[in-house]
Amino acid sequence: MVGGKGIVGFRQLLEACRDSKFVALGLGENVVDGFKLSPIGRMLRNNLRDEFRRGEAGTAVYEGSSGIPMRENLSFVKETFDPNVPFGVTIEERFANGQVPLNDSFTLNLDQGHTLSCRYLINPSTSSEFMYKVQRQRKIWWMRYACDPGRFFISDPRQDADTRVQSVTIKSRLGGEELTLEQLELFPADAAALEEELGDFRIKVGRTSSKRLRPSVLRVRQCVEVATLQIVLDAFESGGDASVRIHRKLAPFKCGIVCLAEDPALMPELRDLAKHLCNVLRKANLPVLDCSERNGGRSLAKQLHHLDSIAVPYCLLLRDQ
Repeated sequence: MVGGKGIVGFRQLLEACRDSKFVALGLGENVVDGFKLSPIGRMLRNNLRDEFRRGEAGTAVYEGSSGIPMRENLSFVKETFDPNVPFGVTIEERFANGQVPLNDSFTLNLDQGHTLSCRYLINPSTSSEFMYKVQRQRKIWWMRYACDPGRFFISDPRQDADTRVQSVTIKSRLGGEELTLEQLELFPADAAALEEELGDFRIKVGRTSSKRLRPSVLRVRQCVEVATLQIVLDAFESGGDASVRIHRKLAPFKCGIVCLAEDPALMPELRDLAKHLCNVLRKANLPVLDCSERNGGRSLAKQLHHLDSIAVPYCLLLRDQ
């Protein structure tokens, strides 16, 4: 077992996660390479992606496509939903052979990676206020899914002198160092970068006015692999690898089913019941891990240890008594 209290540095934390049941990675002097998500790690990544796409409460968010320009995504959203600002459009993009800075000490090399972004279109007159609200919501989003909510913070704001783009980052403290998780960038309505991205897209100013103008854009962006690594590192630093604690909404499996029979002759009946319960729960969109076939000969303690090691929050125990 790797105990959280015994981990004193970021490198040690990465070493603790190496070849875990969620990720495999290699460590150089200042580089994390060979990063691979296991099948259960990919399930965790997919759950994180789904939660990101839900957006923030009170603001409509629509799913866009990376295969077409942003202005075409906006045209589709406008024609289909005709939303009022503010609203957001999420885009997922793949990249190859990327280098993602984790902090001042380590860079993550990825053969294949994914970037998730949400672009919020905002009335320029309220853009700064909206950015402040969203950055607080994003920090709370990370806190909600963490074992240690106190590790997250927002960096000091910066503004580019030439483009006037304002930016902040959401970071966490892990192993005595900082890990960069998300970047928020506020582009003013007259930013050159919006010329190509928005095209001729304009918004109404007020409900009764016919005046239209170009909106400001707040872009929230994260690397999905870094986000997944953060969840695993948080769990390992907080508890170790013997009992990995991950929020139930992100956990790859929500429930495990274990069978325990004093009389071996009754085990087939318990397994049939386990299969039936799995089918019922899966039809209710609840990911369930059926341990009845694979682990029938293992002790209850070993089966529960396995479920703990892959962050299964609940277990249904079927007994013959």
